[in-house]
Amino acid sequence: MPSKTFYLDDARTEPLTASWGFLFRNFTVSYAGNALEPTNPEATIAQGRQYRLPDGRIFSAQHKQNSYPQEMELLIEGQPVPGSGTHPQERIKQAWYALLFIGVMSIGFGLWAELGQVAVLLQNSIGWGSFGEGIIFVALGWLGYYRRSALALTIALVILVVESLLSIGSSLAMAQSAALGGVVIRLFFCLTVYRGMKAARLLRAEDITLTNSST
Repeated sequence: MPSKTFYLDDARTEPLTASWGFLFRNFTVSYAGNALEPTNPEATIAQGRQYRLPDGRIFSAQHKQNSYPQEMELLIEGQPVPGSGTHPQERIKQAWYALLFIGVMSIGFGLWAELGQVAVLLQNSIGWGSFGEGIIFVALGWLGYYRRSALALTIALVILVVESLLSIGSSLAMAQSAALGGVVIRLFFCLTVYRGMKAARLLRAEDITLTNSST
């Protein structure tokens, strides 16, 4: 079964390992090598399970089926487990990877279209404009991840949303139905960047609070 180990402390002395089967079935948890039993064994992982650590802290796991994309929420005392998918830092990293992917693809196709004079791509407005846009996406993603810039991720999100609406509008104007796969992918990227934007704001607010409390 797939498994992943998370560390609950910065010194990495508190390993917590989660294992699961297909669709997160047979979900199990161990802490420092010792298996933990859920305090609510009758609950499914979709409903949420709770586990008590030896020191009394509560670890909870829930498969969020109603969110898109579906994700596993792991919490320790009500806060996201470091390294888990819903932790703010991971949200920003996911947004960075999404923008990096979009940027590299735009740069690659832009260069291919212009240097190779690929008619099909040029006719679909893929060229130097796509190349420049790709650089912008990479730069905004870098600022969002390494500088925790919510503004950079907000700008990237606006560009993605506008491009998606224009693409769908163009398809409708030409009496063509927008490809469902393309719409789903665009929605996925927009949601990923949106979550990263919210996470960046949260982390920046926490940084300000820590700075104020230390002065």
